[in-house]
Amino acid sequence: MKKVFLLLVAGFFFPACGSDDDATTPGGSQTNADAALLKIAQGKVTDADGKEVMLQGVCFNNWHWIESPLPPNDHHSEIDFQRVASMGMNVVRFNLNYWIFEDDATPYQYKQTAWDWLDENIQWAKNHGVYLILNMHTPQGGHQSQGTGDALWSNVENQNRLVALWRAIAERYKEEPQIAGYGIVNEPVPTQSMNQWSLLAQRLIDEIRTIDNHLIFVEQAIFVEGATEPDSNLNFPRVSGENIVYEFHTYEPFLYTHQNLAFANLGDGGNYPDMNIVQVNNPQWHTAIFNNPTLTQNADWAYFEGIRYQVNDVDSKIGLPIALVANIGNGRVFFDDLVIKEYDANGSFIRDVATHDFDSLDGWAFWSRDGGGNTGVSQSGGTNGDGAAYITGVADEGNIGSGLLRFEPVQGNSYEISGWMRAENLPANAEALFRIDFYNSDEPVYRRNKAYLEANINRVINWANQNGAILYVGEVGAGAPCFENGKGGLEFVRDITDIMGKNNLHFTYFDYHSDTFGLYRGFGSLPNPSNVNQSLIDLFADLLK
Repeated sequence: MKKVFLLLVAGFFFPACGSDDDATTPGGSQTNADAALLKIAQGKVTDADGKEVMLQGVCFNNWHWIESPLPPNDHHSEIDFQRVASMGMNVVRFNLNYWIFEDDATPYQYKQTAWDWLDENIQWAKNHGVYLILNMHTPQGGHQSQGTGDALWSNVENQNRLVALWRAIAERYKEEPQIAGYGIVNEPVPTQSMNQWSLLAQRLIDEIRTIDNHLIFVEQAIFVEGATEPDSNLNFPRVSGENIVYEFHTYEPFLYTHQNLAFANLGDGGNYPDMNIVQVNNPQWHTAIFNNPTLTQNADWAYFEGIRYQVNDVDSKIGLPIALVANIGNGRVFFDDLVIKEYDANGSFIRDVATHDFDSLDGWAFWSRDGGGNTGVSQSGGTNGDGAAYITGVADEGNIGSGLLRFEPVQGNSYEISGWMRAENLPANAEALFRIDFYNSDEPVYRRNKAYLEANINRVINWANQNGAILYVGEVGAGAPCFENGKGGLEFVRDITDIMGKNNLHFTYFDYHSDTFGLYRGFGSLPNPSNVNQSLIDLFADLLK
């Protein structure tokens, strides 16, 4: 999310949180239509009567991942707005994809089918007292969330088309009070710097404001390609203007909320709450055990006993076990039966901090410096004929690390990571080893519970308080597996909803209709009350009414 503007020359950020004055047209005078729109006054979202409005609702994904030129009429119908309202919700974050409006072969020519679909949904929302936030989930240049939409940033014509489409939407709906506002780009991932997003966001704001005074929802960039940490502004764009709401998404703890979802490939992510699982916000890599024994050539299974490492600096707040490879190319390294042992200051054994047999990669995540390579489990190739993890295809450096096996080291104690490795087809300069990486953080170490959820959100709240910004949690939720087998999904939703309510955060739960996160499940047909997460619907009705 970012940009190039005069206000950035000196590095100052004037937050676009609105003003206490009534919204005005670009010419400076308020119209009757403007008066009916939601606006920001005295640091709150207010309606035409000056009454505060807390936007609390759900996302309609509208099958956003399907590249179809036609509106998704099988995603929902009018009764679904009634169902939203019956849960005590008053807003739907309504996903839009540019291809519904225009074809790449005929840009700037907008389809009547798109306008008819939007008009119909606005009327349905109006019939049931529900606001819409129109969210550009896939802009020209591609869906952003997984870093596959680089063409938005590299091709200025895609930005021109996005601006023109928002101008067309604004022109058509500038007087529509059922629209709460416009989410200009979903989960932006700029390719070079935050300034790219600031510039584009400011351009979109300025162009919309020549026509329309609806709220504008400006999102935090989820990351900048190549950057591992957010910038000092938490990856919010530096923009100016009135009636602007700052949007962020939270799915923390990610290993929990996305567990056992096929597209996430994380495996089992444990329960909520769980005091044995360590959580930390904003971790920064600090140091590692660098001198562990290394595998450097093709070999059958061998045990690599680690070197004891004494923790004697307060910046080593978290220990993370990893299995690391370097320069293995098309070779393959296998790992099995990892163990982390803890010893006291006198060298006496205390306990096994963690063990893992690699029959699965539940809770493990793969990383490589150049983005190449992959990992998996060989189900019958382990030391005892069971499973073993492998890494292959890594030309530079890569590893797998386990967020579920993170631990909080004790000052003065020593830690030793050991395990079994074997390798095949390795080039001459290949290396592999087990290692513990140690991380620091400017925040306390938490466990997986409500206190961690609150601390995670408080980072953004503190930023908003410092900058006078109004916040909206555009996406928050837990996947379907979190509500099965005693995983604690309902307690997670209860806790996160309570935190957002106590902090006056506008929010929309992700999402209404899908097999992954949906209140209603199923795909390719309208929501069916017989295929539903009824306990979660009942919870929202209890919490929000």
